[in-house]
Amino acid sequence: MTEYVKTYHCPTCDGLASGRGHLCHPRTEAMPFTCEFCDKTIDDARHVCGAMLDKIEYICKKCGRLAIYDTMLCEPVPVDAD
Repeated sequence: MTEYVKTYHCPTCDGLASGRGHLCHPRTEAMPFTCEFCDKTIDDARHVCGAMLDKIEYICKKCGRLAIYDTMLCEPVPVDAD
């Protein structure tokens, strides 16, 4: 069975975002959710746990937030980019 991820247009960048939104502009309607890294039920869309810290690869050019996946940010660039 195929599982579809609900998407919506981000009001910050007008791009498609997951049901929880981009970290730059998260959606509170999708709370709580289960963190895929620590398995805890979380009420904060911008949750960061210890298991995530070593995996962070992107920073948003617009707001400076860090993320593991580029799809979680409005304007992602690799952290190690100059």
